[in-house]
Amino acid sequence: MKDLKVVYALIQNQERKVLLVNNTDGGGWSLPGGKVKKGETLVEALKREVMEETGLNAKIGDIVSINEGKSTQMNVHTLFIMFKASIQNEVIDIQMKDEISETKWMTIEEADQKLTYYNHSLKVFLDNKATYYNEGVID
Repeated sequence: MKDLKVVYALIQNQERKVLLVNNTDGGGWSLPGGKVKKGETLVEALKREVMEETGLNAKIGDIVSINEGKSTQMNVHTLFIMFKASIQNEVIDIQMKDEISETKWMTIEEADQKLTYYNHSLKVFLDNKATYYNEGVID
């Protein structure tokens, strides 16, 4: 079975709205993020994904959720890791226009309606915290 890691950023602006992206592959709305490439740390992957999907430089904070799923049909085990993230400005510039059709700041209630793959509200994650440490290269 193949192991896959996917990282997402929970970004709130000063109005407490969260940033969502609309995926062109028919996946609908999601938090900015995506697959971790071979050799990337979780934070490196998330910074890259946020930049590609929104053009924003994200400062990655604590982990707020880890979910997992297993597809026996596709022979894949996936870890979904959500981090809180912050940004300095809100000027959106989608870099991967073939993957992301639009971005939108939404209230938690609006985002909850769009994010159908969560069984509970994003509110649950806003106060969660698991500190993330990158231990660097370990020989």
